[in-house]
Parts: sequence; structure tokens; C-alpha cells
Amino acid sequence: METIPATFWMVIIGVIAFMICFVLYYIAMLIKESRDVVRDSRAIIKNVDEMMKQATSMVNDAQETVSTIKGTILTINDSILLPIKKIGNTITIVGDFLGGLSKK
Repeated sequence: METIPATFWMVIIGVIAFMICFVLYYIAMLIKESRDVVRDSRAIIKNVDEMMKQATSMVNDAQETVSTIKGTILTINDSILLPIKKIGNTITIVGDFLGGLSKK
């Protein structure tokens, strides 16, 4: 009983080797899963990039339409509403003048 049998040492070394191999196996599986996730993420990012380009195109079209409508409204304002306001102001001035004359 003075020495430890060789079988005991072989079992201890075998268990340690098994643990090291087990840890290395899980590290390899983690790397493999990470690679698969990165590959899937790249596909998703490409799809999102295409959707962003389409959304940008739609926003640009909407801005162009709004700019056209704004220009049309300003043109209508300049060509129709401003003369009507001037006529209204002239009528108000004449009315005020006549009202002032009739009070005297």
C-alpha cells in the first residue's frame, strides 16, 4: 500500500483528458454556432438594407409630391388670393371713407 497503483493514475489522467476534450468540444460548438449566426445575420442585414433603400425611395417620392403641391398652393395664393385680398382691402378702405363722410 505504499505506492499508488498505475491504474489509479491512468484513471485520473483519463478523466482530466476527457474534461479537457469536453471543454474543447463545447468551444468548437460555440464557434460553429457563432459562425452560423453571423451568416444568418448577414442575410438579414442585406434584406434590411434593401428595405431601407425602398423606404428612402418612397420618402423621396413623397417629398417630391409635397414640394409640387406646396408650389401649386403658393402659385394659387399668388395668382388668386392676393388679388382678392387687395380688392377686399380696397373695398374696406372705400367703406371706411364713406362711413367717415356720413358721420360728419
